[in-house]
Amino acid sequence: MAADLFVRTATPDDAPALAALRWRWAVPDRTPSDDEAREFAGALRRWMDERGERSVCQIAVLDGDLVGMAWLAVFERAPNPGDLVRRSGDVQSVFVLPEHQGGGIGRLLMEAICATADSLGVRKLTLDARDAAVPFYERLGFSVHNGLMQR
Repeated sequence: MAADLFVRTATPDDAPALAALRWRWAVPDRTPSDDEAREFAGALRRWMDERGERSVCQIAVLDGDLVGMAWLAVFERAPNPGDLVRRSGDVQSVFVLPEHQGGGIGRLLMEAICATADSLGVRKLTLDARDAAVPFYERLGFSVHNGLMQR
């Protein structure tokens, strides 16, 4: 791994670069126009401002360029007697640019997401993985639970 690689928590100021990365993740076969890129970056920044610590993004930066991201959505669960603050988290949109995959960046992003979840008191962390990515997440301590249902 390169010495000039680091992972940190994204801020709303990262929205333009993060929006470009999200665009590449979501719509890899189309480059946005300048207007689309500006509009999307503005929408992402507003969304990040509104969410605060309810949605945390860890980013990987290499040579000053954003090369990877992983998002954590934090949910407050209904309190139980004796357990008044119950938080769950969902890992979302984990992505490393294809030209940088296989070098440990995804692992670093997921370690940062897990540390963030721990620091926020998230006790249950879920994610929805493609079949090909399941072994990667299992190596990080995640396991498949067949009882998980979704609609």
